[in-house]
Amino acid sequence: MRKVLIFFLVIFTWITFAYAQNENQEFQKFLKRRQQEFFAYKKKLEEEFKEYKKIYLEEFEKYKKQIMKVWGEAVVTDRKKWVEYSQDLKIRKMVDFSRGEIEISVIAKNRQKAKKEIEKALADLLTEDKATALKRDTLIKRVEERLKKTLKKVQTANVEKEKILTPIFFKKPPTKKEVKQKVQHLLKQARLKVKKTVSKKRHNHSKKYSRREQKVYTVRIKMPSKYLIVKARQYKPVVENWAEKRRLSPALIFAIIHTESHFNPLARSPIPAYGLMQIVPQTAGKDATKILYGTPKLLSPSFLYNGKNNIMIGSTYFYLLFHYYFKGIKNYRSRLYCCIAAYNTGVGNVAKALTGTYSLKRAIRVANNLTPEEVYRKLIKNVPQETKNYLRYVLTRMALYRNI
Repeated sequence: MRKVLIFFLVIFTWITFAYAQNENQEFQKFLKRRQQEFFAYKKKLEEEFKEYKKIYLEEFEKYKKQIMKVWGEAVVTDRKKWVEYSQDLKIRKMVDFSRGEIEISVIAKNRQKAKKEIEKALADLLTEDKATALKRDTLIKRVEERLKKTLKKVQTANVEKEKILTPIFFKKPPTKKEVKQKVQHLLKQARLKVKKTVSKKRHNHSKKYSRREQKVYTVRIKMPSKYLIVKARQYKPVVENWAEKRRLSPALIFAIIHTESHFNPLARSPIPAYGLMQIVPQTAGKDATKILYGTPKLLSPSFLYNGKNNIMIGSTYFYLLFHYYFKGIKNYRSRLYCCIAAYNTGVGNVAKALTGTYSLKRAIRVANNLTPEEVYRKLIKNVPQETKNYLRYVLTRMALYRNI
């Protein structure tokens, strides 16, 4: 009986071992498949990032050439300025969020015609929302359409109908009569300037251009002095929400927005980077979406022009810098200085500024052996000029938003 029990025990042990070995082999195969799938996904995503940038730059050049033909120069939206053209490109509305100035320029035959067009354009501008602005944006429309057709992994979103300038000029939603009165008041204070420019017109079936002289009528209007605070309050609930979730200071997020875009909700740069916190899809967008969604995603202009999304991605990226990349720096201020600089120039460049190499581990060791003041001085001495200014601006501007 004992021999029988031992026999069955051996058989059972052997079967269990064989089953476990088979299960382990299956699990290893599963892990290998998942790893292969991940690398394939990553490779495909990198290819799509390259295609994304190519599409943007192609459309950007095409768009500038169109404007050049009419104006002789290409003034376009950037980080601090929002520029919008009429469908025929003869009316240009520009809001400079860094200088607090509106500029409206019209190509017209005479002063009377120009005044009417300017009055109409200003009324439209004061009540325009972001969704409407993006529908009118030829460049972004083309880029978005091509991204949807060409790329499989691009993430899109609806853009809010958030008023862009209305809260700056009106305490509550205005009536048509109130808008008209405001326009008349602003234009009375503005001076209409006229200058002659030259546009280029291409002849049909020819490479030759003819030069045409035209008159451009322009008015400049100053925005109320506290316009940046008004814009900041517009985003206060979203900023505070993500600051709490990411264990960051709301004042820090506001200061980054101020420095990146001056609260221009339609900001962009040719990198390309989009929106309030100037998110670059290939860097901050990729890293932040990996945390948020489990896998990195391609973020379209529409996704990043959604204010909530933009602040979510920007805050999550700074969270990665502060609580992951530079986590090893023990002193809060030293770590803050490194993270602010890295948001502008990248982790590798901050490491190089501290150590002369791209080693993050070495940079953390160096930072821990220095006082916060020494870390700051070392960064200011060795980072690019743009990053020096960026670090100074963000630190100074945090004080503006502590009691917003």
